[in-house]
Amino acid sequence: MIRVQSLRYQSALRVLVAAVISLVAFAEAAFAGELVVYSGRKEELIRPAIQAAEKALNLKVTLFTAGAGELARRIELEKASPRGDVFIGTTAGFAELMREKGLLDTFTSPLLKEIPAEFRSPDNSWVPITARVRVLMTNSNLVKAPEAPRSYFDLTDPRWKGKIAIASMGERTTVGWLAAILAVKGEEFTKKYVADLRANGLKVLKNNTEVRKAVASGEYAVGITNHYYYLLQLQADPKSPLAILYPDQGPADMGTPVFSITAALIKGAKNAEAGRSFLEFLLKPEGNRHLVEGEFEIPLLPGLPLPGADKGIKGLGQFKRPSLTQAQIADLEPKVERLFGSALTP
Repeated sequence: MIRVQSLRYQSALRVLVAAVISLVAFAEAAFAGELVVYSGRKEELIRPAIQAAEKALNLKVTLFTAGAGELARRIELEKASPRGDVFIGTTAGFAELMREKGLLDTFTSPLLKEIPAEFRSPDNSWVPITARVRVLMTNSNLVKAPEAPRSYFDLTDPRWKGKIAIASMGERTTVGWLAAILAVKGEEFTKKYVADLRANGLKVLKNNTEVRKAVASGEYAVGITNHYYYLLQLQADPKSPLAILYPDQGPADMGTPVFSITAALIKGAKNAEAGRSFLEFLLKPEGNRHLVEGEFEIPLLPGLPLPGADKGIKGLGQFKRPSLTQAQIADLEPKVERLFGSALTP
């Protein structure tokens, strides 16, 4: 009796093991490919686009998130045997640095021709997927529209003393913003400008989230930040007394800088073809909209809805921007960090 039960148990176990093996094989076969994505964007922001790509491309995506600089260093350390396939950054700075080091592969798509040339890589080693604009956000209770600053450079005026906040250099758009000023105005002007801002009581906060909250609460009258933080604050509290300004729009002014969010195929990627399909998907309207909507970004491709258009957000072509390429701005970012890293710390 015991022998029979043992045989029955062994038989059942064999059936169960076979079933598990079949399920594993089926699960593996269910995906056309795999992809490893290194993302400098927060998981909650990039995840909707990842999930949409998995479904549309029949992919299994493994996502690793960290700071863009940390990921760039990791990619360089792994260059002999890359573990990642695709890099998604913030501004073009680290992507351009990796391009110069030969760590990225080229990518071509007819869709890239629809994006203004200033946002594209010199050799298509990285792909611009969305954009963000460096604006002034004001507290409407403290700053009435006729009295609002019209230029970044108005903020050194004594009437703004102790009333201005900005995020630290840990935020790449703070670095890119200064790089744009450096490119347009030169080193001596930019050094004096930063020194004058500090002398006028500029408050350096840890990140842009702290800036938008501090301006909304009335702790500071004006914040130098990215356009979507205005929308994020209104989403968190629709009654926030905020206004948004696109500075330096006069005929002789530099314009308001725009920074592209970038993606790239890592050179030597094990899943290169899946990576190319993924980048193509991010550029297509059905994929790109998840990136645009995820954090109220500006679309670079024509035809996509502009988040926040009803709240004063402007799309490309609706405001003046500097005559600079993303690569020119990126090339100056290391210099900005050397010149101003100690001045713009919390």
